[in-house]
Parts: sequence; C-alpha cells; structure tokens
Amino acid sequence: MKYGDNMGYFSNEDIQALANNNADAITQVQERFLAFHKKVYDYIQNNEIDLHIIKANQNAVHNETVSNNTNEPILAVQYLRKRGQAVNVERLMGREDVASVNNIITRLHPVIEMRLSESGFAIELLMSPDAWYDQQNVKGKLSISRYRHDFYSTLMKLDESYCMGFWQGAHLSEMHLSGKYFPHARILDEWISTFHPNADWFRIGIWYDLDDEALASDVIVKEISKHLDRLYPLYKYFLWTSDNNFREFSEANS
Repeated sequence: MKYGDNMGYFSNEDIQALANNNADAITQVQERFLAFHKKVYDYIQNNEIDLHIIKANQNAVHNETVSNNTNEPILAVQYLRKRGQAVNVERLMGREDVASVNNIITRLHPVIEMRLSESGFAIELLMSPDAWYDQQNVKGKLSISRYRHDFYSTLMKLDESYCMGFWQGAHLSEMHLSGKYFPHARILDEWISTFHPNADWFRIGIWYDLDDEALASDVIVKEISKHLDRLYPLYKYFLWTSDNNFREFSEANS
C-alpha cells in the first residue's frame, strides 16, 4: 500500500536534492537521516544487539555505501562489529601494522546497512568480497549440513519481501532470490553452491519504494527495527569469531 509523498519520512524530493547537489537541501536530508539513525541506534543499544558504528555518531551518516563506488547520490549508515574486534580481524587479514581503532576499513567486515538512494530505501546485511575472512567463514559453515540447515531455518523466518544474492551496487539486481523460495532447501542448495568467497558479494535485505506506507514518519523506526531483529541472527551466523570459526572447512572445500 502506498500514499502521498508528504506522509513519508523520506521523499523523492530528498533524492532530487542529493542528485542536484543542493547544499542546503542536502544538509536537511542528512540531518533527517541522522535523526532517524539515532533512534534506530538507541533501539540497538537498548536491546542488547551487538552492532556498532565506526564513526562518531554525528558523522555516522555519509554518502558512501560499501556496495557501490559510483557517483550515484546516496546517504547511508553501516553497523558492524566492535572497534577492537574489527582491528583484530583486520590484523588477521594481514593489516598488522596499519589496523587500529582509528583506521578501520568498513568494507572488510559484514555490515548491516541502511541506505537512501535513487533505488529508494534499503536495509540489508552485506559482505563485500574484501571481507574475505568472514566470507570464508560463511562458506565453511555452509559446507556442514547441520549448520546449513540452521541457516535455512533462519531464512524461513523471513517474509517474501526479502531478497538474497551476490551482486554489487545500490540497486536491487534482477538476479536475486526472493523470500518465497527460502522454504525450499533444494533451491537454496543450488543458489548457495554458486557463491565464491573473495569474489562475490553476499547480501540479503529488503528494498522499499519511498512511497511505501511502511516508511511513514510515524512507523519507519518500528519497521526498520523489526528488520534489524530479523537480520541480526544472520549477521551473527556470518561473523567470524574465535567461537564461530569455520574457515578451515572453507579451505578444505576450496
């Protein structure tokens, strides 16, 4: 269901302001996105969700997405592992001398990203090929039947509006698997078998048109918080830790 743009938290005029590089209008959109992020981040912190921002809160919203390096107008915020954990993983990846809490590279980690772009609004779990340490962990974990079953069981709790795939960019690719197929293990087996760590993106999320009623000003925080609750178990499933270490299985099956 849809409604007039005046009821939405974000609008097509916001996208136009970003595209036209109108400084005053962009500042207003950024401030509104920042206010939205702060409410979502309050939800994260108050519900023991172990997600964090790397930049200072006032600078959390920026014009980059981990999934795209083009000049397309974008505002986004990424949530990821703690700073100390991020440094440890980056050092395991070979950044021993340069990884620090002040020099964390977001794309080297799985993230949950909220993004405003020409495609509308999206919230998704993303793993860049540059996050190869975690990608190898996922590939290894999915190679074990009982853990693959756990992953499929988590996917089955998502509704049909979710999309999963291995493409890059801010737009929803036609080459995606929609939630209506998540209950079908055979289809998931075939889909997952095509994933190549260090080469493919791994992403799952939901994309909205800006005139979707779920993005109305009075419900958007509740709506996006709901999706955080659903994506967070998948994020934890993917995330490499010393207690969630399946990289050796990835190497054995490569």
